[in-house]
Amino acid sequence: MAPTGFQFSAEDLRNILISGVVVGAAFAAYKTVTSPIPMLTLLFFGLITVSAREIGQRMVAQSMEAEVSSEVSRSGAVTTLVVAMLSYISSFSLVFLVPVFSSFSVESHQHWGKGIDAIWAKREYWLASAGITSLLVIWALAFLGDYNILAEMIALFTFFQLLPLDAEKGICGKLDGAYIMLWTGFTWLIFMGLTIIAMILSVL
Repeated sequence: MAPTGFQFSAEDLRNILISGVVVGAAFAAYKTVTSPIPMLTLLFFGLITVSAREIGQRMVAQSMEAEVSSEVSRSGAVTTLVVAMLSYISSFSLVFLVPVFSSFSVESHQHWGKGIDAIWAKREYWLASAGITSLLVIWALAFLGDYNILAEMIALFTFFQLLPLDAEKGICGKLDGAYIMLWTGFTWLIFMGLTIIAMILSVL
């Protein structure tokens, strides 16, 4: 059983660490960073980025008795690193950040109405939206604090998390965008619009 609320299993922590390192390494290749100290800084920023999403999801999970499990997509992580390698050895700035996704489960539907499918989709929507909202909040803090590299990394990671890809149609598990799009495309458009604005502001 996955941990409820802010509880993290050993596997969750391992997956968050792996995902953070992959995100940081991919972003370092995207920026052609090779020096040890800047590289370590970007790896740390990768952990902050992935953790921001996890904290947002688990804050909401705690209030709805939901269970969140952090999972590493092997194909997504490999693709992320392959694109990073191509970016590093070529003259093109390429980035692809999809090493992590989440699975959700809940113990009770007793106060959520009559339609179990609708209840389940709504809970997944809230949990996924919480992760995206948390990322955008941390992006704003990084941007206002002049941590532009961290802000850019968060914005790019959020963009890829908003892609409406799922396990059957993509290579990276079911991303947050798929959960949000399933419930309402309007919210997805708002999140994507804010994320694109964040991406632009981060590089100005």
